[in-house]
Amino acid sequence: MPELLGTASFPSGELLLVDNQLEWTGAWPPLNENDYAYEGVIAAANAADFEIVGPQAAEVAGALNLSFLKGRYVFDVSEDGEPVVSALARASLDASLRPLPRMAHETRARVLLDDRPGGAEVPFDGAWAVAVRGMPAGPLRVLGERDGEAWKSVWVQCADGVVASSAECGHVLTKWEQLLFADVQALSGWNVHEAVDGLYDLLLMGLEEADEIAAHASVPPSRTGDSWRWSNLSFREARNLEEELEPSLATSWGSSVLLLAHNHHILLRRQIESSSTGSGTVEVGGAAVTSWDLAGNGAFPVYRDLAADGTLLRVRVEFGGQEIVPAERKYERLWFGEMAKWVVATGRVMHDGLPIGRLHRETPKDEQDSGWRVFAGDETPEYLDDRHNIWGMYLRELLLGDRALEQLVSEPVGTAFERTGSGFARVR
Repeated sequence: MPELLGTASFPSGELLLVDNQLEWTGAWPPLNENDYAYEGVIAAANAADFEIVGPQAAEVAGALNLSFLKGRYVFDVSEDGEPVVSALARASLDASLRPLPRMAHETRARVLLDDRPGGAEVPFDGAWAVAVRGMPAGPLRVLGERDGEAWKSVWVQCADGVVASSAECGHVLTKWEQLLFADVQALSGWNVHEAVDGLYDLLLMGLEEADEIAAHASVPPSRTGDSWRWSNLSFREARNLEEELEPSLATSWGSSVLLLAHNHHILLRRQIESSSTGSGTVEVGGAAVTSWDLAGNGAFPVYRDLAADGTLLRVRVEFGGQEIVPAERKYERLWFGEMAKWVVATGRVMHDGLPIGRLHRETPKDEQDSGWRVFAGDETPEYLDDRHNIWGMYLRELLLGDRALEQLVSEPVGTAFERTGSGFARVR
């Protein structure tokens, strides 16, 4: 039986499904570490965005399968376009990269929807959201069905009717076990710093001493988990309480207070934590948004459910069921697991396009390093001593260039292989 999680409205006609704990910058572009970064967002140094142009531009995304490459656009890579430039060369595609000004996340959603209005994955902050165009303005109900205690699926109900077909929109990635249905444009009004209703909470944390401090406060707090909370205070009331508690805190070991502005995140969390559905709804940028907690993180498929005449009935995200397990495991392995780790390769392989002649696996330098070291086989010691000839690439990209490697990449540290006429042979 479906349960009501909340409502969502879409005045722009464009839906966004996103992990709202990640840094979605809305109408402001992410900037590199040498510039002012909106709301504290610090992107990778020298990050850049590109458009793919050329006769085979439309084929690139499907051929390369890179997380930061969607449709005709590449986001958040180095200013020289790597590793996409090298991947294009290895794939022998007649396409190139045209530099773009840094693109705001809201703008990314729009340009990707221009090419795929039925659903587009939007890269940002190391993950991606899903956007869909053609939504009714609403407000619309956000409904869900459980599998035990966890949600099996959650959807925005656009119209009543019988589902005749479903079209996949892409996968949404989560890192903080929560999701949000919102309007693409309205989400630029998301505020994590100021009290949107003018009110504040004061949180007292600590061990037994905190209980003693709370018991003697002039205004009784409420118990919240392992802390004490004074709720819905004006700024002056909150500051007066802080000043009252300061003498006791000064002589206390391990007790502290935290002033929480009622920003959009806090308002949602208060509803989520007190709701039987683990969900909440607030107004952001003049539109209703609904967020809810998940049982775990992953890459979850999003669908448009359609009536026989093509009417959009629902936009749905699936969290359980046998039909999504293979896809979810594939995405988790590609973007979170072994395939997301780095390989160190020489420029003879990365840039000159030579086939891999030998490779070996060393002890990884850190958790992002796969340990694999890849060579064409004709590199001289002088060539290898020049750091400009050494490059990094994702393990998944290596496999795109040579599928024969897929059987080797799980081999342990200490193994080595050389190419022969019939494939790769173990030499260590």
